[in-house]
Amino acid sequence: MSEYRGIEVFSPPGRRRATPRPRPRWRLGVLSFGAGLFTAAATTVGILLAMSGQYEGSILLAYLATGASVATVLCGAAAVVTGRGRGWGAVAVVIGILSSPPLLTRLLSWASGLG
Repeated sequence: MSEYRGIEVFSPPGRRRATPRPRPRWRLGVLSFGAGLFTAAATTVGILLAMSGQYEGSILLAYLATGASVATVLCGAAAVVTGRGRGWGAVAVVIGILSSPPLLTRLLSWASGLG
């Protein structure tokens, strides 16, 4: 209707505010899934290096994979809780847990006692 020194009291009848574009909600889940694949690859390469006798490199990759698995599980859980890529996040949590070097060490030590 009227303006007072740059302050608009009521918006003019012909002007409408644009609705913001919806942001993609899958990025966090896909990011955590990618981190899970990186964790699985680092764990696999670390095991292969240890089997070939290159222990320094395998220890470094084990530490790297452990940190990446923690980040994978946390980001995947955040994706599941917030709804930003729930399916990707759930798969990332499973991959992050299963490819964690400390868990694999426990499982292998337990399995060696069976036979």
